[in-house]
Amino acid sequence: MTHRALSALAIATLSVSLAACGGGGTTNTVVVQPPSTNPGSITIIPSSLSFTGPGAAAQAFTVSSTAGAVAAPSFNNMGCAPVVSIATANATLPATYTVTPIGNGSCSLIVNLGHASATIGINVGTSPTPVNTSTSTVTLFVGGTAGSVLVGSTSGTFTADTTACSGIATITGSGFVGSPQYNQQFTITPVSAGTCQLPLVNGSSSVVVTITVNPSPSGPSALQISPSSMDFASTAAPPQHATINFTGSVGNVSFNEDDCIGLTGKPKIAFFTLDNVPPGTPVSLPASITVTLYGTATGSCIIRFIPQNGSEADLTVTVH
Repeated sequence: MTHRALSALAIATLSVSLAACGGGGTTNTVVVQPPSTNPGSITIIPSSLSFTGPGAAAQAFTVSSTAGAVAAPSFNNMGCAPVVSIATANATLPATYTVTPIGNGSCSLIVNLGHASATIGINVGTSPTPVNTSTSTVTLFVGGTAGSVLVGSTSGTFTADTTACSGIATITGSGFVGSPQYNQQFTITPVSAGTCQLPLVNGSSSVVVTITVNPSPSGPSALQISPSSMDFASTAAPPQHATINFTGSVGNVSFNEDDCIGLTGKPKIAFFTLDNVPPGTPVSLPASITVTLYGTATGSCIIRFIPQNGSEADLTVTVH
């Protein structure tokens, strides 16, 4: 029996790449653990400004931080120099900034305070570009494999501001082909334990991704599935659900459902899908799966979930 390892994207340690073969279709997804900690926050209000054109009345925004009255940070001026001028009289946060439009265009300002980041999009005589992102959180382990974030838009190119993540993770970006809603991939490599925020900017549109790098985990590495067996009363029985979880550092995960989909000499008995997960959309562990019968055969089969590290989890399916 062979197994398929489906990892079309760069997958983080403690992530899972699963595909579902129900009805002959394939669904790829990335499973990324939610972050265990949050960075100190920085806030920009409002999060965007729009001007009809150069010469329009100036507008203002306010920057504040949970750190209190700290020195006002400098901005990463992502293409704003020919579009607006920015001024403030405040030396500490919270600070109010006055924005005056000087040219048509769109841009973003990024504020970094320690490992926290925030963005404000500015449009002068233009409109923002809608963006898609595969996830807003990535969790990695020191010494583990890299993670990834996919972003896409109808125009423009995304740029990463890696300032806040210095010393915690390194970020590289590249073009990406393989999903209609995403056209760029950013790979995130863990360096040391900590949490940071990574702004990805395209004109006045942006997304801020929270990255958590945990210390190397201790204890046994294993996948877990509950329940580990399913009993169906007949070939017409409704689908059943199970939950996949893990302990330790399992790395990438492949699956083998050949025994249940007619590839080991048995008839087609059942297949699994990830619950409520469109293709290319990330979910957080624990992840729920649905096992559906083909409705044409009885018998027993096994769906195997195989981690890169540690013990696999097997799901036994029996149809009476």
